This record gives sequence, structure tokens and C-alpha cells, in this order.
Amino acid sequence: MKRMIMWLIGLLVMVSTANAQLRKGDLLVGGNIGLTLDIGSSESVNGWGVVSNSTDVDVTFSLTPAINYMLTNNWYIGGGLGLSVAPGGASLFTIGPSGGYYVPFNRTIGMMNTVGMGFGVLEKTFTFTFGYTPELAISLSNRMYLITALGSLGYNSGSKSFTISLLREATLGFCYAF
Repeated sequence: MKRMIMWLIGLLVMVSTANAQLRKGDLLVGGNIGLTLDIGSSESVNGWGVVSNSTDVDVTFSLTPAINYMLTNNWYIGGGLGLSVAPGGASLFTIGPSGGYYVPFNRTIGMMNTVGMGFGVLEKTFTFTFGYTPELAISLSNRMYLITALGSLGYNSGSKSFTISLLREATLGFCYAF
């Protein structure tokens, strides 16, 4: 626990010394690594009629390189590729546009409100996704940013579902502003 507190204090000191803001004309190149945990329980009845409960944990890993262009000091457009690997070997490849509005809180921390679409293939089936992801952008230097998100809101045509994932789907990434 003490190590975690010291790590957070070190990160706060490092971030507070950075003095950068996104500006019109910046090209942001980077990406995210994501992890989704789907924790559920299942109930089964054996041959003797005894009911047993078990907990299932499914982990999905994703890698999403992206590029964004700042149209103004706040508005940006871009796109990205995505690859997700789910339990059982199911994989999803997506490509799609995105855009959003950047809200700076101070010189080092801001929020990127991203709306994106994705077109992909999941085990030979075409899928379409649409979603909103609030991301926290923390300036590590004049040009390097740490981007993190703890949830999203969206629709997936493959599973025909609307999802709100809060604290279940986490992403961490970096981007460099040219």
C-alpha cells in the first residue's frame, strides 16, 4: 500500500511539472491497451440433483492504435484500428472514424470526450459499433500524454446489445503530439 501511495505521489509531481496543452494543428499519434473483465456466476446441477455455483471470469484484451488531428484547440477528428482477443480464441478486428471535444481542466489534465464508430469482423460476421468514451488526458511532458478510460457507453450490432461499462472496461495508452 505504501508503494502505491509513493508511486501516485511521484506521478503527481511529474505531472505537475509538465506544462503542455493541445493546440489547433496538433497531430496526436498513439494508442491504447485495453482489458475487459466479464465476471459472472453460473449454476449447474449434477447427476445427483446437487446444485453447485461457480464464478466465471472472462478476460478480453484489446490493442487500438489511433491518430487524431486537432481542428481547433478543443475539437478533434481521427480514426483507429482495433484488435480484441476474447476467451475461446474469438478475435475482433475493427477500423473506424472517431472525433470529439477536448476539455482542459488545467495545464496538465484534460478530458477527451470521444465518439467513435467501428466496422469489424468477428469470426466471419460483420459487426458495427458506436460509442462514447470519456478519457482522461494527463500531460507527461510538452508533447507526451497518458490517456486512460475506465468505461464507455455504446452499441454493438454483433451482440445486438447496448452497454454501459463502468469500471469493467479499462484502457491505458499514450499519445505523442506532433
